[in-house]
Amino acid sequence: MSNPLLRQAFLAGIASACSMPLGSLTSVFWQPKRRVTSFLMAFGGGALLAAVGIDLVGHATEQGHILELVLGSILGSVMFTLMDRIINSRGGFLRKSSTILTHLTQQEQQRVEKNIARLRKIPLFRPLSHKDLAKLVDFLLVTRHSTETSLYRQGDPSESLYIIERGGIEILVPQPSSATIATLGPNHMAGMKAFLTGCPHHNSAIAKAETKLNVLHRFEFEELLETSPELAEHTAALLQSEEIADYLRDKQGLSEAQVYGWVKSSVSAISQRKPIPPAADVINKTTEFLEIVSQIRRFPIFKRLTAEEIQEIADRLIYWESEAGQIFFQPEDISDRLFIIHTGEIEIIYPKQFHKPLLVLTSDDVFGELSFAVGGKHTVTAIAKTDVGIWALTKQNFTELLQQFPILEENVRHFLQQAKLRNYLQTRQNFDPERAGEWVQKALATMNAKHLIPSATAMAEAVEEHGNAPMAIWLGLLMDGIPEALTIGAHLIYAPMSPTLLAGLFVANYPEAFSSSQGMRELGFSWLRIFIMWGSIMLITGILAALGVVLFAEAPANAVSLLGAIAAGAMLTVISETMLPEAYAKGGSIVGISTILGFLTIIVIQSSSMH
Repeated sequence: MSNPLLRQAFLAGIASACSMPLGSLTSVFWQPKRRVTSFLMAFGGGALLAAVGIDLVGHATEQGHILELVLGSILGSVMFTLMDRIINSRGGFLRKSSTILTHLTQQEQQRVEKNIARLRKIPLFRPLSHKDLAKLVDFLLVTRHSTETSLYRQGDPSESLYIIERGGIEILVPQPSSATIATLGPNHMAGMKAFLTGCPHHNSAIAKAETKLNVLHRFEFEELLETSPELAEHTAALLQSEEIADYLRDKQGLSEAQVYGWVKSSVSAISQRKPIPPAADVINKTTEFLEIVSQIRRFPIFKRLTAEEIQEIADRLIYWESEAGQIFFQPEDISDRLFIIHTGEIEIIYPKQFHKPLLVLTSDDVFGELSFAVGGKHTVTAIAKTDVGIWALTKQNFTELLQQFPILEENVRHFLQQAKLRNYLQTRQNFDPERAGEWVQKALATMNAKHLIPSATAMAEAVEEHGNAPMAIWLGLLMDGIPEALTIGAHLIYAPMSPTLLAGLFVANYPEAFSSSQGMRELGFSWLRIFIMWGSIMLITGILAALGVVLFAEAPANAVSLLGAIAAGAMLTVISETMLPEAYAKGGSIVGISTILGFLTIIVIQSSSMH
């Protein structure tokens, strides 16, 4: 740069932003407690607040440019807010804990109102008040299911009601025909009759597209029944309908007298605010399971458990009998349950290995255990060679049991470390050796931390989950620095570089980069990638500062004040919306004193520079 002023502006921009890559680099070697990070962020916020007040607001006030100050500050805040929303919608909210929290809070508010409007279209919930609908939305669990995922099968307990938000569900009659009897789309419910009557499912349901569901569990529905007279009255009317009576007679095999007695007791239970009794019990054959549990082969995870723990597992099992020829799963089916053979024979077919002999499993054998353990898709076909009796343990019940019983968790941990599982990940789930080892280590670590075992399928998709987020994050970080960079250049035209503005920006940029870098590391960004992101922003800040000299070389003083006010509005918005809220969320009351200390530091620097 031949122009000394351009060089000075460039160097001033670099100096104000060099704390960004410094902060990102520090995060690699230093992992302080949350209160320390909070102190740094609040200190930086206080320093930036003082710098804005002294140099940007103070300059405009001294020049008498009050109108420019008011309009510029409002414009800067509005511009920052709009750009921030655009960038956040594309993944830029991941750059900071505070922007993540704000984005998710806004999404949640929009989701609640959208779901309330959608639930009003469903007959079961139409009578509910807005307050009860909002409570219902809080109860709903959002789940996503890929094509051909099984939601429930014949004989499964009906503990949940499935409300379709997006996609579709096919209702199938039991195998071997597996004929489709209904296709349900958005705003329809699956399993409602079984759910209301407490009966085991008579049919099966699978997702026929990428499907998003809202799931209502039974105990939460019963809680809502107790507090909502409208829902209680409407539910009682449904239970007394001929439609429910036909369902109990035709699908569940109840006699006329049994139907009448159950309806009477259910309506009475609702009026007394008690749980609705089930019309038919789920078959699980716990006694038979307890007799053979010590003989179970292939998946030895029930060893050394106490009698009480075995009983708890037995109570959660589902039992059904199937005819020869029934297919339990095929390649690419999601593994959502573990199967244990009680009677009969199951044949395992290897579709991609025709030379490999068929595997025939008999009583007390387990099948589907490897894909079940890793949460992947099945790679073989399991078909009933004879009439069979089968127990099944669902994935949801399994993960709950893992958290309850340390010995069961220890048994599973031992199973995960076997060479057999690592070989399965490589040969059947197409993991390379490094990735297979990584999955096993992550599974063990999350079990130690009392989290669920990570799904192998979810891990395979995690790399691409936020494919466009890095660019949006980078743009968001850059957007935070554009106003201050241009302001540096513009002010150098009329006066020497203010030490307070330079110090305020430097002090504020360090904790912002430090905290954001910690968050990006948790998202899987490498430290080198983070350092390059912040380093490029430092370089661009210097270039923009020099550009400010060029753009405002001939500009009148009130235009410079307007630019300073725009920058002030943007930076004050950053302080109030991101820096201080994030600092408070991490450190609580320490924010007050640390903000004041940062503010006073810049005041002292200002006072020293005047002498």
